[in-house]
Amino acid sequence: MTGTRARNPASHGSGQAPGRPGRKLLDTLLDLVDQAVVVCDASGVVRWCNGRTGVYFPGLRPGTTPDPATAGPLGQAVVASAVRFDAEFLGRRLSGHRSTVQDCSVWLVSDETGVRRCGAELRAERFRAAFLSEAGRRLGASLHHGRTARSVVELAVPALADAALLVLPPRGGHADWHRCAAPGAAVESGVLPVSSLDRVPQLGRALTGLSPRPAPCRPGGLGALGGAAPPDPGKGGESLVTALPGSGAPAGALVLVRSARAGGRPAADAALVRDFAFRAGTALSTAALYAEQAHTAAVLQSGLDPAPLPEVPGVRLGAAYRPAPDALGFGGDFYQVEPARDGGGGVTFTLGDVCGKGVEAAVLSGHVRQSLRTLTLVESRPLRVLDVLNQSLLEADSGRFASLVMGTARPGAQGTLDVVLAGGGHLPPLVLRRGGTVEAVDVGGMLVAALPDAEFGQAGVSLARDELILLYSDGVTEARGGPTGAEEYGAERLAHDLTGCAGMPAGAIAERIALRVAEWLAGRAHDDIAVLAIQSSSPSPGSSGAAGAPR
Repeated sequence: MTGTRARNPASHGSGQAPGRPGRKLLDTLLDLVDQAVVVCDASGVVRWCNGRTGVYFPGLRPGTTPDPATAGPLGQAVVASAVRFDAEFLGRRLSGHRSTVQDCSVWLVSDETGVRRCGAELRAERFRAAFLSEAGRRLGASLHHGRTARSVVELAVPALADAALLVLPPRGGHADWHRCAAPGAAVESGVLPVSSLDRVPQLGRALTGLSPRPAPCRPGGLGALGGAAPPDPGKGGESLVTALPGSGAPAGALVLVRSARAGGRPAADAALVRDFAFRAGTALSTAALYAEQAHTAAVLQSGLDPAPLPEVPGVRLGAAYRPAPDALGFGGDFYQVEPARDGGGGVTFTLGDVCGKGVEAAVLSGHVRQSLRTLTLVESRPLRVLDVLNQSLLEADSGRFASLVMGTARPGAQGTLDVVLAGGGHLPPLVLRRGGTVEAVDVGGMLVAALPDAEFGQAGVSLARDELILLYSDGVTEARGGPTGAEEYGAERLAHDLTGCAGMPAGAIAERIALRVAEWLAGRAHDDIAVLAIQSSSPSPGSSGAAGAPR
């Protein structure tokens, strides 16, 4: 191309003006630019072009007229007398614009292929980063397994596909599914029998971890899923089954459906699908693990919650229980009240506090409670029960100990209540008399499961009608709050607040003490709190002697 040149229309005459570069030098300089330079006369004939023109338009020569066959978009622009063009030609993205110089048209044509590709890659990377960021935010916003599954298909459409189906690992002969059938459509859910999954091999392999890479499905291959099947992609479309990696096993299988109008799936999409599948699988596995832990905690809590207080003639009962905020709803404090089994009337009761809090303390608390239930079936003497319990816990070698106060309360003559207490290192119960006087009962005794030869204390109290004895855990007296936030509620403040409860029933007194402690805490963290109130009451037909223990 550089060997054949027309006369440069910009030169005047045959001479060269002093100080100006010669024509040969100008031709050489124009060959160095990265644009094609094409000069056409008024009739459209090419009079001059540089070397880059031969790269972009191999069929274009000086002395010819550009046409679509030889110059592609340049020829079209010349024929149409256009000022600029932007089009594909011979694998390049060419952009040109025309200027007029001395009755000649000068076309400057640039190859925008690399620039456009970099721009497209930049936009794709920005979309990828924004999509994965949004996916991480939404998938991490909830630990509810069903809500997380719905978010997976909502995110996949339309960012990754025209429709999406998520099939979760089968359990109990069926598998849950969630589907978004079109952009903007509501998420549908349902259940599939395992036999339906067997008719779609790609799904079976993805759910068992045998196919970690996306696997295409033949047209109509998902029809075996019945009502759960996503829309058919149609001719030229595709359906891909992608396993969602979880913790040790796939957390599900995601089916992505793209119709032909969505275009082919570029390589970048495969990486995006892989990254999204990893995030979705991790979120689903985390939500499933949380659901299992929540179920386990609920089962434990149902077994560790205080039983309803019994209704016993001559005895009015009340209780309150507040586990520590970080104890998953159960802790080491406990109480239990049961009707006396020896035929003498009244109740047997226990209030205890296992050292520590949370699951470990709750497990030992359950052990202690079950042991006490068993022991009281064969032994009615509280001191003997504590001796046997102490030996049992030491043999279990849990390394933990407990404080306990237990006893019996039996109705006496003229509406009195005779209370016998046995203590194992617990706080002294408080007795509320009719006139508002509060007395501490020093039961004494050593901690249970602390020493092999521990000695336990015993005391007796007689309660007149409407008088009450209050048992409580150290979560009450050691609650820190008040004006400074560091002062303990203390035994003196407890006794003072109890004085103001004279004349109230047992249930109201227990709740009032728990409420006063909560006000003192003002929302601050606290240990487990347990309160049990036992009150003398003359039996009356049809009356309710017990008040529940709200949590």
